[in-house]
Amino acid sequence: MKPGNRLPDDQAEIVFSDVFVEQLEACSSVERLEIMTTVVALCSDPGGSHTLSARGNDRMLVGWNTVAVVEKTKRVVYRVDENVASIYVLCVGPRRNDEVYDLATSLASSGLLTDEEVTQLWEALSLLDVAAESVGLDGWDYLPEAAPDGQQRAAVAAGLLSESMAALLSKDEISAALERGWGENGPDKTKALLAALQRARGGAHFDSAEWVMTNRQEDRCSKQMPRAGRKCIRKAGHPGPHRASA
Repeated sequence: MKPGNRLPDDQAEIVFSDVFVEQLEACSSVERLEIMTTVVALCSDPGGSHTLSARGNDRMLVGWNTVAVVEKTKRVVYRVDENVASIYVLCVGPRRNDEVYDLATSLASSGLLTDEEVTQLWEALSLLDVAAESVGLDGWDYLPEAAPDGQQRAAVAAGLLSESMAALLSKDEISAALERGWGENGPDKTKALLAALQRARGGAHFDSAEWVMTNRQEDRCSKQMPRAGRKCIRKAGHPGPHRASA
C-alpha cells in the first residue's frame, strides 16, 4: 500500500500477530494507547510512513508498510491487503539499527501468519485493558449475537426486560440482567438493563442505556471479514475497523 492510497469507505479488518500483542503488553500504558490509536488510524491512512523494499538480497518484507510511533522511537510493521480491505500488524520495535526490520523478517519467514495465530483488534483492546473510545472508536455501535429465544422469554416473563430490549441483548447480557436485575420489591427493569450493559463493558451508566439500545436497532455494516470469517456487526457506515463479535 503506497502512502496516499485509500481503502473503501476507510474501513478495514485489523488483526494482530500474537507477537505484536505480547509486545504491547510489555509497553507502558501511555505507549500502548498511542500505538493502538495509530494503528486504528491506518484505516483512513493505510500507507503509513512508507512502503518497505528489499534489504540487500532479502525480499521478505517487500510490500509491507511501516508507521512511526512513540515519538518516532519505534516502528510498527504491517501489511495491507487492498483486495479484501484487511490490515495485518506483524510487530513493533525500536527504529535504531533497523532492529524492528530484523525482527519482522524473522517473523515473516517463520510462517507466523496463520488465522490461528492472530488476534482481532477488539479482542486485543480487551486483553490490553484499553477502552475503545480511548483510541477513537465507538464502543457501543455493534449488535451482538442475539440470546436464545428461551432466555429472552424468561427475562420478559420475569418482568426484567421488554421483548424489544431482550431481542437486542446477547446471552451474557441477559444472564447479567437475570442475575442482578432485582430490587427490594422484585424485578427492576432499570437495574436489569444497567446490569446487562455493564456486562457488555464495565462502567456503563444508565443515562446511556436508551441511546445504546436505539443505536443497536440501526442497520448493520455486514461486510465480510476475511480473517474472522464473519460479517461486521457494527452499524452501517461506521468509520475505521470492522468488528466480528461483541
